[in-house]
Amino acid sequence: MRDAPHDRQTAALYRLLSEAAHGGQAKVDALLALMQRTLFVAPWPAGTEGYRTLVNSQGIAALPVFTEREQLEAAARRYGWLAADGSVPAIEIGARQAFHYARAQTLAFVVVDIAAEHGLEVAREELEPLLSPAARRESSGPFAGAGRISSTLMSKVRPHTQTPTPGSIESPIRAATPPPGSLPSARSATGSSPGTIARPPTPASGSSPGTLRRPSGSLLVAPTEPGTVLASAKLGAPVAPIDEALLEALEPVLRAFPEVEWACLGTLDRDPVIGLRVDSRMRQRVEEIASHVATAASPATLPVVLLDDPQDMRAARADALVFYPWRRR
Repeated sequence: MRDAPHDRQTAALYRLLSEAAHGGQAKVDALLALMQRTLFVAPWPAGTEGYRTLVNSQGIAALPVFTEREQLEAAARRYGWLAADGSVPAIEIGARQAFHYARAQTLAFVVVDIAAEHGLEVAREELEPLLSPAARRESSGPFAGAGRISSTLMSKVRPHTQTPTPGSIESPIRAATPPPGSLPSARSATGSSPGTIARPPTPASGSSPGTLRRPSGSLLVAPTEPGTVLASAKLGAPVAPIDEALLEALEPVLRAFPEVEWACLGTLDRDPVIGLRVDSRMRQRVEEIASHVATAASPATLPVVLLDDPQDMRAARADALVFYPWRRR
C-alpha cells in the first residue's frame, strides 16, 4: 500500500484525521470533511448481508471504514478478509450511509483507516449530530449548514482529556462469521453460538520453552524492575506460539498510558520484544511504560522498542503482531 497520500486533498484529510485524535474542533473538522466523501467498507462473504465489523473483548463492536481502497486492502491482508482467489472485496458507499449503518446495527464505534498512522475512533454519540434530520435538511450543498452542525458537534465531541485516543479501547478478539442475515453487534457479547464472542483459552501451565507467561496477581502495580527501552528498529514476526493471555494482560498496562498509540509483539535479533508507537509530544513516561511492561512480562524478558522511523513502523505493522488497541484474532 502507498504510505504517502496520492493527492493534496487526501494529504489534507489525513492531517485532519491525525489531529482529530485530540478531540475538540480538530475532530469536528475531520468529521465534517469525512461527511463530504465516499468511504470503502468490507462486505461479509457472499450470502451474508452487511459489512464486516470488529469486536473487542468486552463485546464492544466497531465498523471499520476506509478513506481509500488501498487502506482497506492493507487492513484486509492483516485481518484475513481476502477472498478465496486472493482479491479484496470492497464496497464504496457515502459516509452518511456508513454512519447510518453503524447506528442501525448499534455499533459503538466507527474506526477510520484502522491500519494507518492517522487512524481515528469515532464514538456513536459523536456521529448523532451528523445524522439528525436537521443536519440532513441543512446539507443541500457541500458545506451547507456546516456552522450550525459544527456547533452541535462541539457539544457531543469528547474533550481532549476524554477523547478515546488509540489505545483507549481494548483490543478485539475474533467474532465467528455470522450466519446469513445476521450481524455481530455490540450486544452479542455472551454465549458461544455462531456470531458471539470466542475468548481465547488461557495457556496451560506447561507452556513450551520460550513462551511468554502471564504473571499472577494484579498488573496495575508499581513496577518491580527497570524496563529496557531500545531505539527504533525493524521488528520481525513473533515467535510461535503466541501467549494470548500475556497480550490480554498487557492491555490494561498500556491503556493506563494514553500516549501509547499502538503496540505490537515482534522479535529483534530473534528475541521477543514489544514495539511501541508513542505520541512524539508525550515521551516523558517512556521509561515508566517500559518498567510496567517488564513487570507484566516477568519472569520473561520483554524489552520495549520505541518505534519512530517510518520504515520501522511499516515493517512492524506488516511483520509483527499488532495487538493494541485493535486486533482481530
